[in-house]
Amino acid sequence: MSRIEKVWEMASIDHAQVSLLAAELSLPKPLTALLLSRGVETRAQVERFFSPSLAELPSPFLMQGMTAAVRVVLQALARQTPVIVYGDYDVDGSTGAALLFLFLKKIGFSKVYTSQPHRLLDGYGLHLEAIRRTVPLSVLEQSPLVITVDCGISSQQQVRQLQELGCQVIVTDHHQPPEELPQAEAVLNPRQKGCAFPDKNLAGVGVAFYLAMGVRKALYEQGGFGAGREMPNLKAYLDLVAVGTVADMVPITGVNRTLVKAGLEVLSAAIRPGLAELCQVSGITGTGVTCEDIGFRLGPRLNAAGRMGDPGRALALLVAEDHVQARALALELNSENELRKSVLDTMCREALVQGETAVKAGKNGLIITGEGWHPGVIGIGAARMVEKFNRPTLFFTIKDGLAKGSGRSVSGVNLHGILKERCELFTAFGGHEAAVGLTLLAENLLELEEHFQRRLGEIVTETMLAPKLNIAWHEEGGSIFAPGFLQRYEKMAPFGMGNPEPVFSALGMVENPREVGENHLKFTVRFNGAILDGIGFGLGGFQSLIGSGQPLKVAFRFRRNTYRNKNTWQVEAVDFKHLST
Repeated sequence: MSRIEKVWEMASIDHAQVSLLAAELSLPKPLTALLLSRGVETRAQVERFFSPSLAELPSPFLMQGMTAAVRVVLQALARQTPVIVYGDYDVDGSTGAALLFLFLKKIGFSKVYTSQPHRLLDGYGLHLEAIRRTVPLSVLEQSPLVITVDCGISSQQQVRQLQELGCQVIVTDHHQPPEELPQAEAVLNPRQKGCAFPDKNLAGVGVAFYLAMGVRKALYEQGGFGAGREMPNLKAYLDLVAVGTVADMVPITGVNRTLVKAGLEVLSAAIRPGLAELCQVSGITGTGVTCEDIGFRLGPRLNAAGRMGDPGRALALLVAEDHVQARALALELNSENELRKSVLDTMCREALVQGETAVKAGKNGLIITGEGWHPGVIGIGAARMVEKFNRPTLFFTIKDGLAKGSGRSVSGVNLHGILKERCELFTAFGGHEAAVGLTLLAENLLELEEHFQRRLGEIVTETMLAPKLNIAWHEEGGSIFAPGFLQRYEKMAPFGMGNPEPVFSALGMVENPREVGENHLKFTVRFNGAILDGIGFGLGGFQSLIGSGQPLKVAFRFRRNTYRNKNTWQVEAVDFKHLST
């Protein structure tokens, strides 16, 4: 397939404002422009951005329901009531469940159990069947306390079922609440109506961490750590918070930025056996773990457990107490991830043929179907197709007459809204503007296709379908290559949603291009006196363009490379253009 030309969209920059603030704060102009684009405009905001402090985190008791939740936990602690921590099957749910499991044991609970739904057997959410399958039946007979993590906000019936069995329930979640909340003993969700907590973007593991904060604070104030008992150090749990928050792709701003920045420090110290061993098998080396490492190495391996089978293996890794057990589990998850990649690659090769045919036929959206495809990876398949073709995509696996699907959208298309107009076609449906999950009879796919293409035809424009590349700063001199800029630029991390890693552009002479691996490009580039090594993943097709010997416009991200304890800066190219384009 021929390469699709990207449209470079240059950031709008008020150079007069940049010059004034840069002079006031003694910052390089490119760095000042990046800060302004993130709403960082004053000296105080700059200081908080570069040096977020755990001491400035908002009080847990600003979160609606926290007082009730803490009271229920402390009553259960006094009675030594068994606790079941029920986490979702993804990384966010697994890290949050691990955090509460370890914390509750630390403060003195003698009977703490974990439970998670099976993606294929149960699906998302709170399921009594999953608890019965994963927790000894005798535990439910003891009227345990059940604490959900990253799920439960829409589980009114399931909460009621547990209460009818004599359980108390605390729901901790971060998803959009429905109009009717579950009648649990306490509901923690910063998005619920009337909640005064100032940051609504916590991940599920972040809400779980705040429950631990609330319980610890209450215990401390009540003198609950006497008689030689050690007070839990909550910072020690922030590696779990960082992994779950980054993997769940919530904005890395505000409270999340503070938690993730501190959590990366804990993660880099390799204190927790499970994460230390997972870092090793993932090939993470160097002085520190980054958000990119979480997103592309740790997260996929932890997610592979739930995608390909039992999610409990990821949770077991996170709570492992010794390196021998952790190493075995890390290797198992690594193998599962290799299987996941193999299954996904096979599926996507078939899907690409369908996608190319649909694009050639002028379709504004893609409906991709396959018999017996693994349902645990169809969401990734949909995302791959959107990345490749820049069109809204519905990706289905068909088995026994049922089509189970996952959808991903592009900017400007409310996928959930379009599909909800024909909700009578579905046996299951949910999601939001950018992503959906749905199930329907395979015989209804043709009717769905007709509605999907008709509505997209009313919405989609040619401009919307052109892949975009946002350029944060175009360098005409050499300031972004100066050591002073790069040292300060590093402090903008951690990058992620809400604080995206900038893409720069500059005129460069690209030399010595050579293809490595599968369609990757290595090269050297000269930028106004700076000479840097470069890599372009999936850019092997640009080798002929680079071979022209003419200067090119290069779009790139900065990368720090560590080899034999020596640090150097490199560039990761994301696109090239002729000067005339």
